[in-house]
Amino acid sequence: MKYVVIGTTYCGYCNQAKNVLDQHFLEYEYKDINEVALEEQDRLMKVAGQEFRTVPQIFTVEDDQWGYVGGYTELAKSLK
Repeated sequence: MKYVVIGTTYCGYCNQAKNVLDQHFLEYEYKDINEVALEEQDRLMKVAGQEFRTVPQIFTVEDDQWGYVGGYTELAKSLK
């Protein structure tokens, strides 16, 4: 399983999400939301079941199955 973090470079919570994944030695891919095509954003919002209003938006991917984690707070809670 790997994580996908959708965020922006100037977002503190995005950086914290990447740091906590690094601390747990977990594989992840970071994507700047400004570089994610609108079609891909729409697909990810369907996976999340909600419209993105903030970043980071964090997902899990395993065997091409996408799951929605949430933001930094939900990620941190899920790793405790």
